[in-house]
Amino acid sequence: MIMTIVPMVISFLFAKYVLKLNLLNNLGSITGGMTSTPALGTLITTAGTEDVASAYAATYPVALISVVLTEQFIIMLL
Repeated sequence: MIMTIVPMVISFLFAKYVLKLNLLNNLGSITGGMTSTPALGTLITTAGTEDVASAYAATYPVALISVVLTEQFIIMLL
């Protein structure tokens, strides 16, 4: 649980205060970082706009590739 929540909180604070993203783009990018398509659908429904999808689309490929490479690296270590 800590491995999931801590990076999300850090990335939220980084995007809010350093990158100065608005809330919807910030949440969209976190959703993409989690590679969670159902969360994107919920966010679009709640926000009433599809603007969050662009932040999701920008973050999703990087997160997906990072997850695959990290898993391969961990397997190599074991």
